[in-house]
Amino acid sequence: MTFYLIGTGMSAESITIEGVTAVRKCKKAFLENYTVDFPYEKKFLERKLNKKIVELSREKVESEDLIKESKKDNIALLVYGDALSATTHSELILSCKKNKVPYVIIHNASVLTSVAECGLQLYKFGKTASMPTWKDNWKPDSFVEIIKQNQSIDAHTLLLVDIGLKIDKAKEQLAEALKNHKMKIGKIIACSELGVGDKAKIEYSELDEISHKIRSPYCFVIPGKMHFLEEEFLENL
Repeated sequence: MTFYLIGTGMSAESITIEGVTAVRKCKKAFLENYTVDFPYEKKFLERKLNKKIVELSREKVESEDLIKESKKDNIALLVYGDALSATTHSELILSCKKNKVPYVIIHNASVLTSVAECGLQLYKFGKTASMPTWKDNWKPDSFVEIIKQNQSIDAHTLLLVDIGLKIDKAKEQLAEALKNHKMKIGKIIACSELGVGDKAKIEYSELDEISHKIRSPYCFVIPGKMHFLEEEFLENL
């Protein structure tokens, strides 16, 4: 029997033919639902696959239960975006190897590639950073150090935003974190619902001018040194 790790892409319609075929061969299909704010409801994916999908918590995915089940039946784990964008998913493959369970990885588009829609060239991006949701006495801002590192080599920064963190709060956090590190930036890019057809929205402006209309899932991009074609693309958004 086989464990299938399948990227669903960016919209309810973007799972590949290969992915659909694999899911239909599986006894059970699960959905990892804790790393992104889905831009569509699970029922749309179930309708596309003609199969019931069970949502899993982080604890359930990180356990070896799925791999153990795959010793007896074909099991699919669906992941928003690409199959291996998150570290947890790579660990599942290691678990398959350790338990001698056959596996198949089916890739798809993710934010790491879809962000090129903003006009910046992918090969000019540096390290990807993540901004968590702050609590009253827990305000980690080490992601600014990654922005600094990227800026030092003229690279762009993709800043992923924590699930559930609304745009206005995210703007406040980013502004405070930059102030704490005595770092100033110019215009930034906010990308919302990339790959979701006409719902996709991209804004290029000063941080405090990013509109409240930016919806989840979204991310920020802090540009590094830009080629004139990149600048032209952004100014014509």
